[in-house]
Amino acid sequence: MIRNDPKRGEIWLINFDPTEGDEIQKRRPAVVLSSDAVGILNLKIVVPLTAWKLEREKYLWLVTLNPSTENGLDKKSSADLLQVRSVSVRRFIRKLGFIRAAQLEEMLQALAIVLEWA
Repeated sequence: MIRNDPKRGEIWLINFDPTEGDEIQKRRPAVVLSSDAVGILNLKIVVPLTAWKLEREKYLWLVTLNPSTENGLDKKSSADLLQVRSVSVRRFIRKLGFIRAAQLEEMLQALAIVLEWA
């Protein structure tokens, strides 16, 4: 039985290892993007967070998140929509917090850019 039940818009600490090549590695926060109403497998679509860097501000597929008590982040971070992936809920370690609806919308728009959607 799977004990984790991540919901859309939540931030969780996730173990991404093992990885290959340029895939984002190690334990790190990620935002759940997948719908709570879709899927029968114990999988969630997530976007990993990485350290924010000024030189990456120009990249349209990165969305900046500032730390807050709501999201549980301890440093300024970037959601890297080029690294979106489906992962087993067994990789989820603990819930850190959640993002606001406007931030989720910004991430979905960045994902549309990555996918050349519309």
